[in-house]
Amino acid sequence: MIYDSFRHSGAASRNMLAALIGGDVLFMALHWLHVHTGLLTSELWSIGYDRGFGEMFQYLKYGAIVLALAYSFHRTRLPVLLMWIGVFGFLLLDDSMRIHERFGLGMTAWAHLPDFGGLRGRDFGELIYAAIGAVVLTPVLVLTYMRSSPMARAISADLLLLLIMLLVFAVGGDTIHRLLTNTMFDTLAALVEDGGEMLVLSLTCCYVQTLRHRSAAPCTYTYR
Repeated sequence: MIYDSFRHSGAASRNMLAALIGGDVLFMALHWLHVHTGLLTSELWSIGYDRGFGEMFQYLKYGAIVLALAYSFHRTRLPVLLMWIGVFGFLLLDDSMRIHERFGLGMTAWAHLPDFGGLRGRDFGELIYAAIGAVVLTPVLVLTYMRSSPMARAISADLLLLLIMLLVFAVGGDTIHRLLTNTMFDTLAALVEDGGEMLVLSLTCCYVQTLRHRSAAPCTYTYR
């Protein structure tokens, strides 16, 4: 359905996707210049730096996703959209407030997690945080999916796929990046991790915008 959403969305949504991906590529290029040249010395140019320019771009996309989902809910009254508003709203808070990093540090101090195989104790703490999130979210997703209309199920499946793609880069990419730190592949791993997150979030942002445009005409969906 993701492909069909973009295929029928019109030029405006496709232009938005091109602009967002262009912004992502620009920030990745600026990150490379920051790391490998003396032109951009401030850490704010690093796409992995907390509240740097690249991170701020991500926050804007998260905000746009939440607003678009809220608008779609207002027009369609699909209850499943409320759950996804909560998911992406929490991801915005987690990313901006570094909740997962604080959890990892706290877990390391509490459980005395050791460094192992190139990973720090806090990295294992962050993996535990991700696992807890998956355990909490999975039954909610399953329940809402089973009780939703066919339209809501299709939207939820698409958003779940995009969320999984985001987590692959955020969790898996971060783990690989840690293992490759201080090697010749450090910069490439950072671009794969953070750049991958940026590209997936751009795709998600444009996908929810197609939902907003499709919900511009009032309609009612059943909720079983």
